[in-house]
Amino acid sequence: MTRILFDAFFHMMPGHRIGRDIAVGGYRMNFGRYSPGDCYHPNGLAFLEAELAKDYEIRLLRAPYSMTSLYDADILLVTNPDYPLYEGASPWRWEPEDVDALLAHVERGGGAVLLINSFLSKSDFWEENFDIERVNVLMERLGIRWDANYMSDDKFIEKAQAGRYQIGYGQGGRVADGKLAPGMTPLITYKGQVYGFTVGIGKGALAVIGDTGMLSNGLMTFPGFENAAFARDLFSKVTPAWCHAGIASWDYRRYGHLSGGPSKDGLSEETLRALRPKANWQVDHHYRHMTWDQDSLKGAGEEVWNELPVSVQALKNQSDVTVSLPSISLDTDRPGRALPITLTVSKNAYASGTEIHAIGQSISSDLRWSDLSESPERFHVAGQVERVQTVFDLRLITDPQGLPTRCHWRQGQFLFARNPTASHYGYEILLASSSGVIVPRA
Repeated sequence: MTRILFDAFFHMMPGHRIGRDIAVGGYRMNFGRYSPGDCYHPNGLAFLEAELAKDYEIRLLRAPYSMTSLYDADILLVTNPDYPLYEGASPWRWEPEDVDALLAHVERGGGAVLLINSFLSKSDFWEENFDIERVNVLMERLGIRWDANYMSDDKFIEKAQAGRYQIGYGQGGRVADGKLAPGMTPLITYKGQVYGFTVGIGKGALAVIGDTGMLSNGLMTFPGFENAAFARDLFSKVTPAWCHAGIASWDYRRYGHLSGGPSKDGLSEETLRALRPKANWQVDHHYRHMTWDQDSLKGAGEEVWNELPVSVQALKNQSDVTVSLPSISLDTDRPGRALPITLTVSKNAYASGTEIHAIGQSISSDLRWSDLSESPERFHVAGQVERVQTVFDLRLITDPQGLPTRCHWRQGQFLFARNPTASHYGYEILLASSSGVIVPRA
């Protein structure tokens, strides 16, 4: 079954209460509209969800866009990214990295549907405006402009056209001057206005619609229009080829991270930076974070599954499995000393295949700096390693025949070195992780 990931990170979920038991997206509190499961408000998406239920599974995405957060997405559905200046909006905004990740998802064969609105400077309920400043980053990348000062007629529902479907279009926006970039196809039109478009990017397709409400409860069911049939057709058009023809190849990426709190009388900031001098560097209160890519492949064959830290066969056949995982080296990507770890494996079967989740932890009190570093002398100021705790978490999806289709995993490592002169709790604390993701490519 094709999976739609509904963006619940850049758009606030329902929270306005009516009665004792019902959470709803409404105008009074000005957040939470356009959400699946909401059958209590005209702007809920319960009827869209029911329309798609036979062929699609909708799940919530609760993280910024990335190869890892979208690993199990066939289609990404984005409804009106919140404008954070408004009360009740999500505090998060698209970054250029989110636009990169969305386009990369489509390029490798995925589908995406972006529903936005008009954008008006009014003080009433039109403050459902989307985050046009950040969405414009995507529009510029696509080579078009969205008209920020236009709204379709607010006195009646316009009878727009989308191919053979007559669409109820309610108070939405438009492409500026109706000018689409080469390769784009008008999706919804009305009296010379272009209210939506589709564009192929790489192996996949992106659809943009300028009225989020046209797929919400009210207009999905409004007499005289064919919004429901249009929605089925639209999601069919952006469904990835791998959902019909199988997966031809995969993209693979591994990435690492290291964090620590610098201490004047222990591991200084200079020492921490020297552990990974080429890594990206961020400051977060008294912690310093470093991130870097370790390895990547694009269009790999079935041999990519040899890159998993745990055997696929072992995960499929057992409810508990003990594996040997290397500890994470602090200053090189070469594996550290191996440690045994027992994973608890759970499985959920669906018509489209099986989801496998494996998680476990281990604690070691006999690791030394020489087990975790190629230059252990630089850690002498940090005292002696007292405990290293490791957690491993993997999620794997197989097809109905049991063949792996996509996966992501992360191994986290907390190191505690006793140092009474350290600034934080009398310990030097180093957090390291090594993670990976495998996603399909059409």
